[in-house]
Amino acid sequence: MDIFNNPNEITLIVGFAYLIAGVVKGVIGIGLPTTAITIMTFFISPLMALGLNLIPMTVANIWQFSKADNPKKIINKYKYFAFSLVICILITSFYAYELGDNLVRLIFSFAVLLFVGLQIFGFNFKMKANQDIFWQSGLGTLGGLIGGVASIWAVPVTMYLLMKNVKPKQFVDVSGFLITIGCIPVSFGYISTGVFQPTMFIYGALGSVTAIMGFQIGEKITMFIYGALGSVTAIMGFQIGEKIRNKINAKTFKKLLLAFFSLAAIKMIIQSILELNF
Repeated sequence: MDIFNNPNEITLIVGFAYLIAGVVKGVIGIGLPTTAITIMTFFISPLMALGLNLIPMTVANIWQFSKADNPKKIINKYKYFAFSLVICILITSFYAYELGDNLVRLIFSFAVLLFVGLQIFGFNFKMKANQDIFWQSGLGTLGGLIGGVASIWAVPVTMYLLMKNVKPKQFVDVSGFLITIGCIPVSFGYISTGVFQPTMFIYGALGSVTAIMGFQIGEKITMFIYGALGSVTAIMGFQIGEKIRNKINAKTFKKLLLAFFSLAAIKMIIQSILELNF
């Protein structure tokens, strides 16, 4: 589906995907990009989904981290994870476009299955206090390798926080920080390679004085508009999710969500294999 020739369809897809993703994030604290990209890839190409995901993912996690207890302490405590994550995403995000839709879909689907496995089977390994810097650096690097090409570095973040055995509120606060900080380098990579257009912000801000410039700007800000829509619906969904967090059976909700992720990931793997002619 082409983003310029199907504006109404793209608007509906983005609005629906991020409303659902925001609800998921509000309930369990993570899963916004995983949910949104999974839904969108049923209708559009994975690379287009990555581009559309950039603004909502950034805005929603800034929103989440803004509500954290003692943000400065979190930044200082998890700086090694953040540093290794940023460096690796900065490198790998430049290769998403070169890998193409099928390989990106394949990498994303395996990351989703790993995420599902962690949630179902748990991760009971507990680190020693003196190993914290090692695990921050190691899992931050792993997150960067996955996150740059598939926009899903929440899996290593989840692994690390489970190893730390942090409290639920701290889990939400720290994951908000680490996903937010990863959005910075991935933006550079996606903008530089055309996954997300760099002129969307510039042209949207400056406007135009001629019909030709206006036409060009209109084309280039299209994805930005959809991204802004995704940001609004994601925050709406996040607020809804927060309100219903204590009013629903969280275990049942998570089971249904993981079942959906599993089926969607299997579908994406089969589709990628068939299209790659393995």
